[in-house]
Amino acid sequence: MAYSVFKKELWTKPLFSWYLYDFANSFVFINTTLYFSQWVVVDNKVSDFWLAAPFMIGTAVLVFLSPYIGNFGDRSGAHYKIFFWTTLGTIISALLIFVVGRADFSPRQGVILALIFYAMYQFFYQLAFVPYGVFMKHLAGLKDYGKVSGIGFGASEIGHIFGIFLTLPIIYGIFTLFGTDRLAPLFPAAIAFLIFSLPALLVLRKKTFLFNQPSPMSTSELSIFRSLWENLKDGKKYPGVLPLLFSFYFFSDAIISLTFFSAIYLQNVFGADDPFKIKAALFVIIGFALGAILGGVLSDRAGHKRVLIWALAGTVCSIVGIALIKNISLNLILFPLFGLVSGAAYASSRSYLASLIPQAESGKFFGLYAFAERFASIVGPLLWSLTVWAFMNY
Repeated sequence: MAYSVFKKELWTKPLFSWYLYDFANSFVFINTTLYFSQWVVVDNKVSDFWLAAPFMIGTAVLVFLSPYIGNFGDRSGAHYKIFFWTTLGTIISALLIFVVGRADFSPRQGVILALIFYAMYQFFYQLAFVPYGVFMKHLAGLKDYGKVSGIGFGASEIGHIFGIFLTLPIIYGIFTLFGTDRLAPLFPAAIAFLIFSLPALLVLRKKTFLFNQPSPMSTSELSIFRSLWENLKDGKKYPGVLPLLFSFYFFSDAIISLTFFSAIYLQNVFGADDPFKIKAALFVIIGFALGAILGGVLSDRAGHKRVLIWALAGTVCSIVGIALIKNISLNLILFPLFGLVSGAAYASSRSYLASLIPQAESGKFFGLYAFAERFASIVGPLLWSLTVWAFMNY
């Protein structure tokens, strides 16, 4: 069954560059998750809330903007332009986090400025996935949505692994050009993102005739706030779209919160050192990559909805197990299982949405998809931060 992911039509130059982009953007993401979060909270003694605040602010702006941007891309044929500028914004803001953190400011000023650029990084990074999702709808056939979605997520997780190994010499003090603290990995990670995203920026630019044609089905120009409401109303036209979006919001809420605070949780609850956190992250990442590819293949064969439901059931069981087991070493058994089933859930949910929507309105509905995931990015970390703050003395 797995051999089907090696079919020639799944590895055309445009699709390969599409996979490579998901590989590329993982370099910065994994290093901010593992190291930047600890640089803020552990090294600079800043509350979890202030780490979550810029993430939530950047995401809050995106929540209302992503449906508008998706609709705008459909209406004006600007999907590639949106993709280009959001990618550039992601790279620049990631570099600025490193620069201001190292500038000659007071420690508190440096942290504040770094958090401001971190909010910008989150905004651009997440917004780029609106046109990125649209590209899949145009570059792959209906029978291959699951496999393409799964390979994309798999490439993302392989990028996480490469991102970790790229910066290990810095963390262990072997390579000191960028420093040896937890901020040091960001600069090489951002440069790697730039290098590996170039094929997508160049190859997909030549395919703009596919996804940059104004849609005859798109509505007239709407305000940012009306765009969200009208897009949700239009979702009623296509059975299954709104239930999928609502369910995607809820399970993303849980998974994003766990991922965002994972390194801090292991540090503060178990006293885990950085090598253990890296090992745990690698187990989850490898599981996620395998789960995404396997889930994508199964989605095309057994049905996207069925695979999504079973994957979510497995995710619930693995989270409950991790929460109840007090021995951190035993949790290493459950980490790859959590990655496996959550990877299948994400791959099948994206392919399921692609199978439900028309190509001409893909920007609109992938904008709503981003809205659902990004709104979850606000509520989940906020609840986590408030809970930690309320019970800090316990």
